[in-house]
Amino acid sequence: MLRTFQVGLAMILFGLAPFIGTAAAAAGAPSKDEVVAQVKKAVDYFKANGREKTLAEMNRKDGQFAQGEDYVDVHDVSGTCVAHPITPGIVGLNRLDQADPNGKQFIKEMVESAKSKPNGWITYMRKNPLSGKIEKKLAYWQVQDGLIFKAGTYE
Repeated sequence: MLRTFQVGLAMILFGLAPFIGTAAAAAGAPSKDEVVAQVKKAVDYFKANGREKTLAEMNRKDGQFAQGEDYVDVHDVSGTCVAHPITPGIVGLNRLDQADPNGKQFIKEMVESAKSKPNGWITYMRKNPLSGKIEKKLAYWQVQDGLIFKAGTYE
């Protein structure tokens, strides 16, 4: 009787595994509202503290704008990354030609949009560090004084 119960429970858990994994991965990702709030908080920080102090804070892996996968990165309007708390090796690189796995030049698209709009959303494919899979990333950006502040989440 106990063996039958264990086998049945194992089958149920095995059947639910794909859903449990997806829910666990999504649980670590910020919501769209949290993404917008994080970008607005970063822009407010910039307005209060200026460029130099803001970029120093945005580049800190343990800074207030880097909480795991909930972080803000900054590019200038020419496409050069000027702050990235998670991947510091790309700071200083022009990323206009950066493409996702499908060939979409998402930095170029964001920079072009920032020339005519103060903020917006962009989607592109990216490896989700929580699930390990290539997934659709949704990023919100806002331009302020020639800088584009961006944060995202996975759908």
